[in-house]
Amino acid sequence: MANPNPAAKSKRNLLWVSTSYFGEGLPWSFLHQMATEFLTAIRASNTMVGSTSLLHLSVTLKLLWSPIVDLFGRKRTWMWMMQVILGLGMFVVAAVAPTGNMTAFWSVIVALSVMHATHDIACDGFYMQALDRKDQARFSGVRMAAFHVARLVGSSLLVFIAGRTNWMLGFGAAGVLMILTGLTNRAVAPNPPEHHPQDDIPDAAADEGKAKRRAFWAAYRTFFTQESAVLVIGFLFLYRLGDIMMFAMSKPLLRDLGVSTAQRGIVNGFSMSANIAGSLVGAAIVARRGLERWLIPMTYIQNLAISLYIGLAVFKPSLYGIIPVVLVEQFVAGAGAAAMAVFQMQRCRRAFSASHFAFATVVVSLASTLSGFASGPLNDRFGHPTFFTIAFLASVPALILVWFVPKTPIEAAEPEATAATKDG
Repeated sequence: MANPNPAAKSKRNLLWVSTSYFGEGLPWSFLHQMATEFLTAIRASNTMVGSTSLLHLSVTLKLLWSPIVDLFGRKRTWMWMMQVILGLGMFVVAAVAPTGNMTAFWSVIVALSVMHATHDIACDGFYMQALDRKDQARFSGVRMAAFHVARLVGSSLLVFIAGRTNWMLGFGAAGVLMILTGLTNRAVAPNPPEHHPQDDIPDAAADEGKAKRRAFWAAYRTFFTQESAVLVIGFLFLYRLGDIMMFAMSKPLLRDLGVSTAQRGIVNGFSMSANIAGSLVGAAIVARRGLERWLIPMTYIQNLAISLYIGLAVFKPSLYGIIPVVLVEQFVAGAGAAAMAVFQMQRCRRAFSASHFAFATVVVSLASTLSGFASGPLNDRFGHPTFFTIAFLASVPALILVWFVPKTPIEAAEPEATAATKDG
């Protein structure tokens, strides 16, 4: 079948990329924002509320099963079916939450976190399977913007619904949105040719089980033994280390500068919008000019912006001085995140797109978990000015490594005929 005209193909890509990454962001919000708000509303202990952070472990541990998505079935099917299953699971939470049975609530939430991590594997793998390298960079800002929009919907609209009515409706509305997202992606997502890693192993047809086992371990070997693997993994870990530390303590800083809860809510809305705008602009620049030219500048712009928070901690401006700093920092953070997303994709082999991207995100997630955990004690011990200086210094290794990491794709761009996707 002939490819559709470029304008129609671009619009369709925009639609399924937006809906699929909305479907990635909403479960994240459900687990880490809505669940936290629910536990706070029912006056659960601070320990129980804080325990929602442990749900991040499913993202860290997904490297254990991520190759399965590459080896079995179609990534397209994995993606939309997991969205529907997540929606059904949200309905279960909606039914359990009003009963006050915390054992049942946590059992379902933990199961959803594993499904969410599996959906992430499939969604990211399908994105790299369905788009060529140029479109991966072009739409990276869209995918991040859709993810953040879903977070806004979960943390604002759905929490508002729950607050004005009840949590059954709030959680249930999330389930409706997820199922609609899954059915939409089943209808609009393209059908790229499916190629499993085990198909490249000699004598795979004679012993399919052995071929899959070899391909399973090949997923790990080909990622962790790639060119400059130590530099790549180190850069993935360090790229946002200082930025994550800074963001973790940004809210306490604003509170101590006299910014009220209501004012922080307004600032959060503006900052999220700035982050989305930055991700779109950053992705557009990388798509047009190339990662090889722009990875270094975006790494420096993102991490040098941390020093703005040192200024806030030292000079303690009013709200009208704080807002421009927050907007600038969030804009460049969005641009830097878009560049990192493209870097991660370029370090993935197409045959193992789902598992390799999952491995990369695990490294980033581990950095987030460790630096976020350390931020509170460091801030308590040293105070805001010294802490944000430490956060800035934590970004320096990334500023050095960025000069040495590979900036071209690990695999050459695929021929147009191979990369083209079929309609249907």
